[in-house]
Amino acid sequence: MKLCGGNPLISSGFNHGVLALSAGTPFALLNSMPFKSVRLGAPVALVLLAFFCPESARAGTRTVRRGDDLQAILNSALPGDVLLLEAGAEFVGNFVLPVKPGSQPIVVRSSFHDQLPANGQRIQPQHAALLARLRSPNTSPALRTAAGAHHWQLQYLEFAANQGGYGDLIQIGDGSSNQNTIDKVPHHVDLGHLYIHGDPLVGQKRCVALNAASVTITDSHISDCKGVGNDTQAICGWNGPGPYLIENNYLEGAGENVMFGGADPAIPNLVAEGITVRHNLVSRPMSWRNPIISTPQNPTGTAMPGGALAAGAYAYRIVARRAVGQGQTGRSTASIEATVSVTAPASAVRLTWQPVAGATEYRVYGRSAGAQSAFWTVTGTEFMDTGTAGTAGAVPTSPGTVWTVKNLFELKNARGVVVENNIFENHWKEAQPGYAIVLTPRNSNGGCAWCVVEHVRFEYNLVRNVAAGINLLGYDNGNPSRQAADIVFRENLFTGLTTALGGNGWFMLMGDGPRDIVLEHNTIDSNGNTVINVYGGTSADPREVYGFQMIANAARHGAYGLNGAFFAYGNAILSAFFPDGVFTANYLAGGAASRYPAGTLVAGVFTDQFANPPSDFAVREMSPLKRAAPGGRDIGVDYRTLAARLANVVDGVIHPPAPAQVRIVPR
Repeated sequence: MKLCGGNPLISSGFNHGVLALSAGTPFALLNSMPFKSVRLGAPVALVLLAFFCPESARAGTRTVRRGDDLQAILNSALPGDVLLLEAGAEFVGNFVLPVKPGSQPIVVRSSFHDQLPANGQRIQPQHAALLARLRSPNTSPALRTAAGAHHWQLQYLEFAANQGGYGDLIQIGDGSSNQNTIDKVPHHVDLGHLYIHGDPLVGQKRCVALNAASVTITDSHISDCKGVGNDTQAICGWNGPGPYLIENNYLEGAGENVMFGGADPAIPNLVAEGITVRHNLVSRPMSWRNPIISTPQNPTGTAMPGGALAAGAYAYRIVARRAVGQGQTGRSTASIEATVSVTAPASAVRLTWQPVAGATEYRVYGRSAGAQSAFWTVTGTEFMDTGTAGTAGAVPTSPGTVWTVKNLFELKNARGVVVENNIFENHWKEAQPGYAIVLTPRNSNGGCAWCVVEHVRFEYNLVRNVAAGINLLGYDNGNPSRQAADIVFRENLFTGLTTALGGNGWFMLMGDGPRDIVLEHNTIDSNGNTVINVYGGTSADPREVYGFQMIANAARHGAYGLNGAFFAYGNAILSAFFPDGVFTANYLAGGAASRYPAGTLVAGVFTDQFANPPSDFAVREMSPLKRAAPGGRDIGVDYRTLAARLANVVDGVIHPPAPAQVRIVPR
């Protein structure tokens, strides 16, 4: 050991050559006195320990080459060490970040890090050749933390999918009941410039499980986090206290791209707190809306001798199949019918079709036209029907298997959340009604009555090409929870909210009495028939939303504008559900002024109020929305400011570069 900034200290026991320090001994004397070891007087022992730096005894840089025992190297690393993993090398295992003393981080990064994007610039898949890769050989995580591990930095690494797409790819903290006290929670873990991805064919259940404290995820690309028949996430946490910084990432998931909550925390009274989600592109490919497996093309049948088929007409349809992850098998849409006329008895039918990429087997359904009721399974693209009985089963008439899609961003148990300068895009109705942003407190398993969503700021975001906007709930409608409260949506643009993606195209569904909800300076371009729909309680006793403010928003009114349960749209809904509400300077294009408070603007075509929608929603100079909001501002989003904030989100560049740590509080 040595003293921080001082000379080496050799401890050899309390015998000859021992220096005893009393409470009055100046620490400065230690550097000027020869000694072998030190005996500490009790009053100063704990104070002096704070000056020791055992983690810096031999900290340095070490290159880790392919074939090296990475786990042994992680185990032996000292605080302050930098481990350079050979670029292009693959390390296969279930690696664990162990507990180390002190607060100097251990850095694990690719050896070619200096040739890769700098801080504030997102890593991209094309950089994979310059990254070291970690991969699990089984269904367990490629990387996880030991209980209480802390001060690790992972940079410029690739993480490939687990076997079969099962489980978590990276576990920061433990989401199970084993992590049931705060002292077991890992903390101060930084993930930067990581390329984390599921398998294109079978996906990945969860790419990053985030159940820790003081964690950053920055400048990373997380993709192909998808599955069939279950929830999948790019990032999800439910058993960690926070804070978290998620900044400048590409986040691609099917179930929920980002979610906090969803399972009851094992730590009593835990609420994830201090979450910042900033400058991320939260997206998924629109191709995920289509069946995962392509439909077999060009099925062709030919009658041949040598079977037991009688003369007559026969019809067949082909379905391609393969594994789609986590033990699930997916199928294609059935092909068009191939019909064959057999003119002689004792015949057979030979069927062929074009191969389908990724398919591992095909089911051939036959034999009655329009009502195939038996199938045969083959692994190639040819089948000979000689008259042998097949397996009973009707040809599927619905579209083929699709990835399970739920929403883009969800909070079920979170407090103190800032969501700003992000783009949320490409969401449709599939496994849920189609809301892109879901804020609903959930006591999922009945053991989290304290679960809550509160103190949320959703500001300067773009939400586009989605089936519906926001689902906001006051209380869990299944198990007891706390009330959602203090949620602000300010300076956001919602555009391309469209029923063409299967949802209702509404801006917001609000139910069961949240409180202190503020909607201010948002622009909403939707083709749904309702802007806000509110529900809860009964007609005799509706569940009120107290503290509601709707100020200076611009939207298409549609047929019903502000609508809901039990009462007529407009003033009746406002009076019944928002008894102390503030409704000021809003523009509801196409509505009836008589149904809303005085000062509500309704005239004119919605798109005529803006410079060039859908690409530019700055208010035109001659529009009645210009300088019509409180303080002389324009109604709707400040589009020029929004555009400046989002200018480089798609490209993944922050300018100027953001600080490495934002609102991360030491333990």
